[in-house]
Amino acid sequence: MDPAIGEALERRHRRAEARRILERDPALARELRIGRPDLPRQFDDGGLVDVNHVPATILATLPGFTPELADQVVRARDEHQGFTFVQELEAYANLPEGLTDELTERLLFLR
Repeated sequence: MDPAIGEALERRHRRAEARRILERDPALARELRIGRPDLPRQFDDGGLVDVNHVPATILATLPGFTPELADQVVRARDEHQGFTFVQELEAYANLPEGLTDELTERLLFLR
């Protein structure tokens, strides 16, 4: 198997594991800092990003995002007290259509 494919599949597995932890034990997920690449942590969550809590600088690293789009998301997030679904993110932050399609697997909307 191509090493790049193996690594991508491993990241996908880590994301699924992190989501299971989040569903079963939200307190543990917070302690492990799932979705918070901006904070020091030891747990590998496969690249999940909590849109409701990460700074704009992290959002700007997502594929297709620019610093301006990331700032737009943060302003909309603050105005609406966070998002619950990817559709809210797209609508309230006025994102270009299709931008989040490939990111849905990596995004979290924790409250």
